[in-house]
Amino acid sequence: IEAAIHDLGVDKATLPAVKKCTKAGTGCGACEPLVKSILGEELEKMGGALSNHLCEHFAYSRQELMALVRTEPDITDVDSFKKILAKHGSGGDGCEICKPAVGSILASLVNDIIIDDERDALQDTNDRSMANMQRGGSYSVVPRVPGGELSPDQLIALGETAKKYNLYSKITGAQRVDLFGASKYQLPEIWEELGNAGFESGHAYGKALRTVKSCVGSTWCRYGVQDAVSFAVRVENRYKGIRSPHKMKSAVSGCLRECAEAQGKDFGMIATENGYNLYVGGNGGVNPIHAELLATDIDEDTVLKYLDRYIMYYILTADKLERTAPWQAKLPSGKNGGGPIEHLKEVIIEDSLGICDELDKRMQHLVDTYHDEWAEVVKDPVKRAQFKQFANTDKNVLKDEMIEFIDMRGQKRPADWPKDGELQTNWQAPDDDIFAKSEKKWISVGSVENFRPNVGTPILYGESQLAIFNNEMRGEWYCTQNMCPHKQAFVLSQGIIGSASGTPKVACPLHKKTFSLEDGEQIGDGDLKILTFPVKIDGDNVLVELPAEPEVDAILGTHGLRVLKSDCVDHAGDALKVPVRKGLHNVLSEGEEFVSSILSEIGSNSTVTQDL
Repeated sequence: IEAAIHDLGVDKATLPAVKKCTKAGTGCGACEPLVKSILGEELEKMGGALSNHLCEHFAYSRQELMALVRTEPDITDVDSFKKILAKHGSGGDGCEICKPAVGSILASLVNDIIIDDERDALQDTNDRSMANMQRGGSYSVVPRVPGGELSPDQLIALGETAKKYNLYSKITGAQRVDLFGASKYQLPEIWEELGNAGFESGHAYGKALRTVKSCVGSTWCRYGVQDAVSFAVRVENRYKGIRSPHKMKSAVSGCLRECAEAQGKDFGMIATENGYNLYVGGNGGVNPIHAELLATDIDEDTVLKYLDRYIMYYILTADKLERTAPWQAKLPSGKNGGGPIEHLKEVIIEDSLGICDELDKRMQHLVDTYHDEWAEVVKDPVKRAQFKQFANTDKNVLKDEMIEFIDMRGQKRPADWPKDGELQTNWQAPDDDIFAKSEKKWISVGSVENFRPNVGTPILYGESQLAIFNNEMRGEWYCTQNMCPHKQAFVLSQGIIGSASGTPKVACPLHKKTFSLEDGEQIGDGDLKILTFPVKIDGDNVLVELPAEPEVDAILGTHGLRVLKSDCVDHAGDALKVPVRKGLHNVLSEGEEFVSSILSEIGSNSTVTQDL
């Protein structure tokens, strides 16, 4: 990595460039902070400096932009992405980096519903869907279980819901139940059933408080000295739903035996005979950090007072996607040289910066404006309609029509993705101009109101899934395939749209590979490409110029792109995806030969053949 940085030089050694050269940080992404740290250190040695700008659209760090928005005299002047971009940005449409950062800032200061008033365009896929996207484009559902406490009726409701929707069920590491394999269109139905059993959103999808884990404390354990469960429930219900720079985890242990592992959390409480010891700034993950002791033997109300200030101070001053542990480590030392924890004591307990009143008020606003995001969707037909699978039809494509599901110990889970470069990855169209000689027609795919501004919306054309993008910021519309070629997952419509050096783009929600919405070329590292189709607006009607359904289905049909487990792939048959379709292209202009070649590939018994 160091060698690559020096080879690139001060002017060209950016984080994307280093990642492209070394592939470091391009897998699961866990090592990216380390790569960024190495880059900063090497640039400093070379006489340069690592830019802290969010992206090309904002010449500010997340902390600086938060300060600008926070200190605005009239918050209504900066209560949307458009207003913030116009006042503090550098032009363009935004991107998959700055949009979620601004969305998080607005949620932390204003706390409106995240998918209202075009805020859905700012959300990463998980937040936009209020569920975690998994392999193959299905979602997992994690209801809130404060303190890990569940009633028998709630356990039964979870089981009944999992059975009804055939969801893979697993206990998480944070004392919750995760239900995997839901289609997006099923989410409101699942939330409604869980809501009837007393469940709320667990915010497992958001950069927010996840859980407050607990042991049983004094209510059952013979060693417990405080009621850990009740306090954990109180803490979780106070901070649930609050958006922050990164996820937060907490725990309450009922005695010094520390069964809830509170010292490995962003903030944790350990019971004593006199109250609780409060620890802050711990985490697990790639580099486990032991939390530091902020206060000892304090009562519950004092714990919450200090936590209000600690969390709000973190929200206002941390970098984008920075956990409490690295943020805390970078804080200045205290007056007596006691390090960052002494600084926190001075700020939070002694009010050395004179900001405790602001911290208290801002936190109370977030607590007072809490809303269960799942319930907001369930009760509102307009929000509920955003979860429809296709804008132009009520038909649904089932999850196992897009990726094979296999049995694992009596439950169903998606087949493993092949490694990059193997069959069923890095898909390519047979030819850049595959439809160049096809006869095309303008097809109506719905009215303008069916396509929300500045986001993607999927449509179904024959058996092919396409994505319509209404870029209201530019006054432009685009249509592409919905399948990301990297892993053949039908998810591009769920990606964030924006621009790169003036080029409109969409970022795949799975691995953030970006593609031009104008010509389909991959932007940045890689040579993948997606197919694009012209769009025009006629009055209130959205039309896409498309070849006949059988031609599009031969290339983009869902069935032909379904990901199968590797031992089920017919390698000879799978090879038809590229070589034979190239043959198809060669006869596009030859009428009957073209139709005959399609018939021979599809088979005489298919409905497409009968249509032809």
